[in-house]
Amino acid sequence: MGAKLWQRISNPELSERELEVLRLMAQGMGNQEIGTALSIGESTVKSHVNRILSKLGVSDGTQAVITAVKRGIVSL
Repeated sequence: MGAKLWQRISNPELSERELEVLRLMAQGMGNQEIGTALSIGESTVKSHVNRILSKLGVSDGTQAVITAVKRGIVSL
């Protein structure tokens, strides 16, 4: 498999903001805490989380963090 293709599969195109949200999720923050930390509304956080779940192909935040750590997208 080509390096670029592998990177796209293992590292889906997450926006900078989605990466920020994912990093805060990995630190154990909830939606409200993430919203406060990033100065955005909780509903906006939920939108980012839903896009992260979709892009990573998982069904919840815990799986998103585990998948992101395994793929080297975030570190704990």
